[in-house]
Amino acid sequence: MLMELLYQSASSRPGDVALVYRGERVTHAELVNRVERLAAGLAAEGVGAGDAVALLLPNDPTFVASYVAISALGAIVVPVNPAFKQDELEFYFRQCGVKAVISDDRSAGVCERIVAAWDEPAKVIPTSAAHGQALTLDMLMQSEPAKLERRSPGEPLVYMFSSGSTGRPKRVPRTHGQLRGESEYYDWMGIKPEDKVFCTIPLFHTYGMGCCMVAAIRTGATLVLLEDPNPFLLRRQRAMELIETEGVTIYPGVPFNFRLMAEAPASADLSSIRLAFSAGTALPRPFFDGFLEKFGVPVRQLYGCTEAGTLTANLDDDPVATFESVGKPVDGVEVLVEDEEGQLVPPGTVGEIAVKSPGLTSGYSDMAELNRQAFRDGYFLSGDLGQLDEEGRLTITGRKKLLIEVGGYKIDPIEVEDVVIAHPKVAEAVVVGVGTKVPGEEQVKAVVVPSDEMEERELIGFCQQRLANFKVPQVVEFREEIPKSPLGKILRKYLI
Repeated sequence: MLMELLYQSASSRPGDVALVYRGERVTHAELVNRVERLAAGLAAEGVGAGDAVALLLPNDPTFVASYVAISALGAIVVPVNPAFKQDELEFYFRQCGVKAVISDDRSAGVCERIVAAWDEPAKVIPTSAAHGQALTLDMLMQSEPAKLERRSPGEPLVYMFSSGSTGRPKRVPRTHGQLRGESEYYDWMGIKPEDKVFCTIPLFHTYGMGCCMVAAIRTGATLVLLEDPNPFLLRRQRAMELIETEGVTIYPGVPFNFRLMAEAPASADLSSIRLAFSAGTALPRPFFDGFLEKFGVPVRQLYGCTEAGTLTANLDDDPVATFESVGKPVDGVEVLVEDEEGQLVPPGTVGEIAVKSPGLTSGYSDMAELNRQAFRDGYFLSGDLGQLDEEGRLTITGRKKLLIEVGGYKIDPIEVEDVVIAHPKVAEAVVVGVGTKVPGEEQVKAVVVPSDEMEERELIGFCQQRLANFKVPQVVEFREEIPKSPLGKILRKYLI
């Protein structure tokens, strides 16, 4: 699907810039050439239709070329956060049965340790031979380019993972047809070939993949990638400079980005931005006001999920009056709000959001019972709470799921609890999200009943070895017991 779109852009606008990264400007024709060479190299190494290939790469042209090349072969892309630790990576690799891993040089060693213990080790392909590897991505790129065939809409294209309240992340397969369905939304949103889409959010995340990479490939727009976007506090000035010098017109970000730029000591001319979107968590009014006051650009909210990609976008004529809303459903998407009995509620009434979309997955992998609960009559029960107004605008009011929002990431507290409880001195533990001094931002808190004497730093160090840094509890509270109802249900509201 993505390859077809790239061929179209390379045919109609071969010399136009597709990617901007550091000092590099990659045209559509050059990107097609890279993808064809890499696909030929991967095929020569035995990667073919149905094979899962993990991607552990930063936001750069290699990520984009690798993503498209894997999918163009009929193989399945498994985008993974390069910040994950060994236990997390092994879980993702095993869940998907990866046959190969494309990683940056920093992650290659840990990936090789993981697959070395397997009965049929996967191939680890680093970007260069920094550690003496015999096979590298640079070598595969030397292959002769070959025209790539069109894939069937029903073939799986990507495995994403969705957090929830049921333990480990759930595998979300999405097909070529479903990604094409999502890609059409970006035409409806008015993104054109002359637009420049600025990316500071991870391409391995559904939001970055859809609103940045897929949106640019679909429309032929230029994708401007901020190098090393984390920590954004140290990169915000570079981000503002890029927006100004490149004339960025579309900026999908998270509330954290907009707050830090509004609070930056220096300023820049960001007037080229015609659409700034915030997603991932609710945009607090002070962030909206601060960015608008400093740069004259209103930040519109957008809503989506791992299971379907983008669902709604606020394109209202008056973004100030409607700033709380995530907008109306994009073309082809249906949004309903239901009560606990599954009945539709009237406008202005809060209920669970159910969505139907051409981009929606048909269900989680190997989770039949959960699929019966979460997918019904073509609709997905999102677990998010919201309300529709008389004009069909959606406003998110909360969530049923036990997710914690940290810096734009959604964290499953059950996954963190699994790690905390594994500590030999922990008898019982509950993980919750607690507010910070910054409106709309949370931090991870572990409430622990110890079985022996222990210190906070001991538990945090234990978690740091097993969890990506953004998942590690920042606060540990020791208690003699966890508050529970007479039926044994944990009373989380007394832990916040």
